[in-house]
Amino acid sequence: MTTPSTESDQSYKQKVASSFSRAAHSYDEYALFQEQVLAQLMTWFAASPEALWLDLGTGTGKALQAMQTAQPALQGVALDLSFSMLQQARQRASQASFVCADAEALPFQDACFAGVCSSLAIQWCRHPATLFQELNRILQNRGQVLLSTLLAGSMPELGQAWQQVDGRSHHNHYSDLDAVLRHCEAVGLKVVQAEQRSMTLHFDSVKAAVYSLKKVGASLITDDSGASSPSKWKAFEAAYAQQATKQGIPLTYEVAFIQLMKVDHG
Repeated sequence: MTTPSTESDQSYKQKVASSFSRAAHSYDEYALFQEQVLAQLMTWFAASPEALWLDLGTGTGKALQAMQTAQPALQGVALDLSFSMLQQARQRASQASFVCADAEALPFQDACFAGVCSSLAIQWCRHPATLFQELNRILQNRGQVLLSTLLAGSMPELGQAWQQVDGRSHHNHYSDLDAVLRHCEAVGLKVVQAEQRSMTLHFDSVKAAVYSLKKVGASLITDDSGASSPSKWKAFEAAYAQQATKQGIPLTYEVAFIQLMKVDHG
């Protein structure tokens, strides 16, 4: 979940949708980190046959495909803010239903889903209280949520490089794990398990590291730092290159893996 700015919700969400739509055709080629996170999240997945699950922020549909591979009778609904991403997902999981909508205003009836899976999507939501209220609303009793999301401390290498150039971070800022869990519990969702993992990828070049963000649509900046001139970008590349190790150019993420359950009382 990104830190809210003065930008209107509508404008922000239009930018998010546009950013991911532009990346729809290149996403799968560059989504190595996203695949690693999803593989870890799926180790917690368990669903009853023919249960109805929502893939929230489906992207190109890999989570939905993974769920249906693990449980072939699963009924799936794929939701994304980007229509272009949904078109890609339809090619991967044609038997599902596809909905272009906002995670903070879900167009579903109360208590209609047995589960929700969301991998690396909710960090784009600006209002976590609203998001988790919606998840709680659409879940059946004892329905579960499996999610992964980025946490505070992600991509410190980018921040360090930009600090050397102009003293600004130029990348998105996220909540810490305790804050995310407090939002879950505030709406009555029970935290079954939660953990934070630090995951570092290495790239052959600064360009490759940056492309791992840009080509999956994740390069949208929400701190209103503005565009960078060519000279400033070259300075950034030089500063980032100084962080190279024997493994290559590092890019580190702090990732939350969370399992929730809705438990009705009374």
